[in-house]
Amino acid sequence: MKRKSISVLKAMTREQLLGNYSKLSAYVALLILIQFTLTNVILQIRVTGLAADILSSLIHSLLLSIFTVGFIRVCMLTVRGQSVNLKEFFYGFQHDPDKIIIISFVQWIFATLVQIPLIIPDSAAETLGFGEGALMLVRCILTAGFLVLYIFAYILLSQCYFLYLDHPELGARDIILHSVSVMNDHKGRFFYLLFNVFCMACLIVLTMGIGIFWLLPNIYVLMINFYEDVFVGLKLAPQLKQ
Repeated sequence: MKRKSISVLKAMTREQLLGNYSKLSAYVALLILIQFTLTNVILQIRVTGLAADILSSLIHSLLLSIFTVGFIRVCMLTVRGQSVNLKEFFYGFQHDPDKIIIISFVQWIFATLVQIPLIIPDSAAETLGFGEGALMLVRCILTAGFLVLYIFAYILLSQCYFLYLDHPELGARDIILHSVSVMNDHKGRFFYLLFNVFCMACLIVLTMGIGIFWLLPNIYVLMINFYEDVFVGLKLAPQLKQ
């Protein structure tokens, strides 16, 4: 089955978002507010140490993932022409949040691996007989290696949240396996999509963050269109259940 190009998916995304930016921007603002609140609440827990930092990062990631799934659902319902209300934003808390937590935990593990080389203590240089320059080189090489691993894992797991929303009958393990199995044949195309997402993220930075209210819906709707283009032909994407 011939798939749509990323350029076509981007054009579809722009058309679907016409007239919907104000509504989705409000949900972006809500997501940002929740993320800001979660971050500040965790910072108020004055527990120091590497283990505490890792645990705090995990809790923050897991909680935020449930809200992110709610925002994705709002976007999916919007582009599919279905009604949206505030209740949909909290969908993940009411429908098997354990599935989201498991998926998010797997993603978090790969994201955390990237940070491991950065926390190698300076004392390791003396223990291993390295100079400071050599230790820095080792850190850079390890970070680059783990970053490649993370991007590869992210691509394979990228469709999990969409499958969770469209297929409530699937368990977390089956969702992950479906995503990995199908995306293994679409790694290159999705990597190109990520390049477009990176460009949008750069625009967010250039607009001092203001552009996030318009660009974040673009990013997620583009990913939704990619998901539907890949999975609808496999009969794995029925209409989103109310």
